[in-house]
Amino acid sequence: MAMQRVLFPRLHLAEVEDQSWCPSWLREHSHKALLRTWRISMSKRGPPAVQACQILVDQLGGPKNATKYTFVDACAGAGGPTPLIEQHMNQELKSAGLDSVRFVLTDLWPDIKAWKEITSRSANISYIEQPIDATKGVRLVAPEGKECRMFNLSFHHFDDAPAEKVLTSAVDSADAFVIFELTHRTLPALLNTTLIILSPFVTTLRDWWWSPMYLLFTYIIPIIPIFYAIDGYVSCARCRTADETWNLLTRHTGLGVREWELKNGWELRSGQQVVLPPFGTLYWYTGVKRDNV
Repeated sequence: MAMQRVLFPRLHLAEVEDQSWCPSWLREHSHKALLRTWRISMSKRGPPAVQACQILVDQLGGPKNATKYTFVDACAGAGGPTPLIEQHMNQELKSAGLDSVRFVLTDLWPDIKAWKEITSRSANISYIEQPIDATKGVRLVAPEGKECRMFNLSFHHFDDAPAEKVLTSAVDSADAFVIFELTHRTLPALLNTTLIILSPFVTTLRDWWWSPMYLLFTYIIPIIPIFYAIDGYVSCARCRTADETWNLLTRHTGLGVREWELKNGWELRSGQQVVLPPFGTLYWYTGVKRDNV
């Protein structure tokens, strides 16, 4: 599909959820909504998580190559789409007669309670209890194996300096990386975000009908929709184009992107795909070591 036009320069504004004072019940509401977003099927290609899985496998060179990797979710939060991607990927690999692959959950602020529940449902997912800083790039896979580092709706949380460290550490200590975003500075992304902002007026009644607190802060004092509006539009403002993303790797080298790829032996790719019609678009950015393509 044609690349969508970016409407304004990137702005690294503050999200409410990033603040230490953000109450846990607000985070819980948004995390549940995001999980539903990954599961909703409004396309013949399946839910966003299934489409993200297919993009990832394709960028790694197909199912046979994908089996060589261990997938490390570097900013796993409460788990996000990783359990859904793992389930679909291993189903596809099994149907092709291939070995299953492992996924590992890591974060600077490990959500052990959520991760224990996730790992209890799949033998192919594990987690690291200790905090791991994505900017410092701890390799978790043995040298003879291959590691793909995943950033699911998380890379936009990093301003340029730490984002550069995140990418550099992935290049230095992993064999591939993938960035998925559902927000951007484009008209379709802003329109889709607007729909998501309105969604609590439906989802609160469905998911939290038993909670006077959630009902109060959705329908009487609309703190939850305001929270969605602030963080939704700020997430859009924070997201990067492919050129802005690759510039984080090249800006101190004096090299163009193609020159950087040739010198370092990596292949950088990007794209977009409508996963939630009419507006919901998945923006993806991948890097793969050339001998692994």
